[in-house]
Amino acid sequence: MRIKIDFTLFAAGLFIFSFLLLTPKISFSDADVSGLIFQGADLHHRGKLDKAILKFESAVGLDPKNEYAHNQLGLLYAKKNKFDRAFREFVIVEKIDKRNTFAVLWQGIIYLRQEKVDKAFEKFNEIIKIDPDNADAYYFTGAIYNFRHNPSMAVKYLKKARDADSMEAETHFRLAKAFHNMDMTANAMLEYERALEIKPEYTQAINEKGWLCYNQGNIKPAIGYWKKVLKINSRNRDAVFNLAKVYNELAWKYLISNRLKEAIDYWKKTVSINPGNKAAKYYLNKYKQH
Repeated sequence: MRIKIDFTLFAAGLFIFSFLLLTPKISFSDADVSGLIFQGADLHHRGKLDKAILKFESAVGLDPKNEYAHNQLGLLYAKKNKFDRAFREFVIVEKIDKRNTFAVLWQGIIYLRQEKVDKAFEKFNEIIKIDPDNADAYYFTGAIYNFRHNPSMAVKYLKKARDADSMEAETHFRLAKAFHNMDMTANAMLEYERALEIKPEYTQAINEKGWLCYNQGNIKPAIGYWKKVLKINSRNRDAVFNLAKVYNELAWKYLISNRLKEAIDYWKKTVSINPGNKAAKYYLNKYKQH
């Protein structure tokens, strides 16, 4: 079988081939990469993640060793729940520069998400060796110790995190929790308050202050804290649970003291914030004749 050749197309193809062969390679300037990065950052800021990813992918296509672009790609992939791709980007950055703590930190965070706690721990300790003032690495190391039920080591590292970055509310909260677990209640209260100075509507810290008061027998201020949480977020499950628990306990105390009216008032309070509470509904139904 003979192959038919269209010489017009052949000539045109030869011309294009010669042009590509003889024309110098097109080089992209740093301005091209910077422009793509700027556009990607702007799109990221505006929440247009898919378009931002395309820009940063183009940037690393032109400049494969651009650490910032790879890190931003990793962050964007993580936000899109593409954690395997995110991890690869951060590994690329670490291969380019072993001292890039942002990339190492995010590898640790992804390991934590995968419940590979030992590997995460190693990554956070790598960062501490590179940057002894890195608050994030101390914070996550302290959190791991807390997870491992080692509160003394948790306090040690969370204190370091606090000292490295005293304006991070989450660090103060975690340190307070570690103190709380060690029954160092005065220290815990101080750290919860510091967290709230930075972030006044930090409901987790307010809830925990309530528990500190409650466990010390100060019921009225505890109820006040949990009510404050519900003013910030009426659906906060912790505050609803805490208040329902206390209201039911107070109702029971009044009941066994033969003060039925007060008991019924507290069961009604329970149902007002937690309509499905079985205990309160049972007793209200039992004593409905009153």
